[in-house]
Amino acid sequence: MKPSKTEYSREMLLSRQRIAKMGFWKPMLDVLYPLINKNNGVTLDAGCGEGAHSAYLKEKGLKGPVIAFDISKEGINLGAATYSSPFFVVADLAQSPFQTSKFDTILNILSPSNYDEFDRLLKENGRVIKVVPGKNYLTELRSFQTLSKQTYSNEEVKNKFMEHFKNVENYPVNYTVELTDEEIRDFLKMTPLAWNIDIPKTKYEKLRRITIDMEILVGNKTIEE
Repeated sequence: MKPSKTEYSREMLLSRQRIAKMGFWKPMLDVLYPLINKNNGVTLDAGCGEGAHSAYLKEKGLKGPVIAFDISKEGINLGAATYSSPFFVVADLAQSPFQTSKFDTILNILSPSNYDEFDRLLKENGRVIKVVPGKNYLTELRSFQTLSKQTYSNEEVKNKFMEHFKNVENYPVNYTVELTDEEIRDFLKMTPLAWNIDIPKTKYEKLRRITIDMEILVGNKTIEE
C-alpha cells in the first residue's frame, strides 16, 4: 500500500532516513548551514519529517537548541529513536504549541508554509529559510510521469514567499546524486512523485543519477515603523 500524503508510513520514513544517511541532501544542507541566523540561537524545523536535516545540521556544528516538529507521529517517533538531538515534537503548523517570538531561525525544507504563524513565532530580525524545488528537480523521475506533470515551476511558491518578506535572498543549489539499486528502491518509496507510478527494475538505469535542483529562499522578519 502506498502511503497517503497526510500520514506517512514507517516504511516510507525508514526509506527517507536511509536516503538522507547516504548523503542525498548534504550538499543542499551545506549551503543552508551558514545562512542560519545565529549559530547559538533557537532554531525551529517546521515539517521535519523524520528529522534527518536538523540532525545533520547539529552534527555539522549548530550550537543552539533545535526544535523539530511534524504532524506525522511516525516521523517524530523515528527521529526521536534515531537522533539524540534535535528535540522532537508532534505538532500541526496551523495550530503550533510554541510561544510567540521565541525563534531566531525557522527552517522550512520542502514542506508547506504558514507565514502568519512564522511571523508569530519569529523574534524581531529572525529569519525563515525555505527550500523549494527548482524546475529540474528530480527530472529523471518526472520523465516517467504523464506529460502534464513532467514540467514544474516554483514561481507561485516563490512569489508567495516574497509577498511576506522584503529583500529576499536566493541561493540556487544544483548537483547530482548517484544511486545503487537498493537506494533507487528507497528513493521511489520516499518520493511522493513516485507513489502513483510503477517503475520496474528494468528501468532503474534511467534513475541511476538523479538531478537535485533547488532554491534556498531567505527572508528576514522586520518590524515596520
